[in-house]
Amino acid sequence: PALQEELATLPGLTLLIAPNLKLAHALIRQRYMDRNVLESEWSDIHPSAVIGPDCEIGSGSRIGPNVVLGQGVQIGENTAIMAGAVVEHGAVIGDRSVIHPNATVGYDCQIGDDAIVQSNAVVGAEGYGFAQDEKGRSHRIPQLGRVVIEDRVSIGAGTCVDRATYGETRIGAGTKLDNLCHIAHNVEIGQDCLLTAMFVTGGSAKLGDRIVASGQTAVLDHLEVCSDVFLVRRAGVAEDIDEPGIYAGAPVEPYATYLKNTAVARDLHGLRKRVRQLERALRERA
Repeated sequence: PALQEELATLPGLTLLIAPNLKLAHALIRQRYMDRNVLESEWSDIHPSAVIGPDCEIGSGSRIGPNVVLGQGVQIGENTAIMAGAVVEHGAVIGDRSVIHPNATVGYDCQIGDDAIVQSNAVVGAEGYGFAQDEKGRSHRIPQLGRVVIEDRVSIGAGTCVDRATYGETRIGAGTKLDNLCHIAHNVEIGQDCLLTAMFVTGGSAKLGDRIVASGQTAVLDHLEVCSDVFLVRRAGVAEDIDEPGIYAGAPVEPYATYLKNTAVARDLHGLRKRVRQLERALRERA
């Protein structure tokens, strides 16, 4: 309080006081200094863009150089599709979203409002599905579903979100994916999750809300992780998690258990030596 009073007396100084400094910083930077959505050198549709038939582009939206929009694409208001991006036929992108250079949005996929898809990300790539015959040859299973990206989602550079075999792959509102993540077909991810670099899921995994995963976390296919779970230390989820908490290691275990086991593992050679000494002493007594 004393510092606030002293600063308030300085001439020409504007003082902003906030209980959550990081949040205030984020909101101010978005409002006044966000280079993510700079006014571009083109006002609406760049002459080199390829616009398919029956496309709908909302007011205030900008389509950059060499962008390709397939047939029937719908773009909301005040959205930016940057240079070289591809939006395939039937895709829908909401209001105030940004598709960065060379990103791809696959056919029939849906992206909500205030979403960000960074460069070289792919939303709607074909899911990994093959069937083997009696000779061991693999035959592609066409993936005919879609991807739904809800509002306020961020997709990092080089991240891939596969379309569903049937139905949809869904990323919940407010979830943020870092660079180089892989979301397999038919995965469902809840709201407000934070998934950092190299997070990967197998197909049909289901993640709840507010999950935080550190780098190189992996979730096996068809597993379920409940809401309010933290996955750390290269967590490898090999079975369902149905209790909120912090989990670590591969396969995952509660964090407190992980720390104890890790401490013991650092001296495995010494423990082995002691066990052999005890075994030798027992044999000598027998």
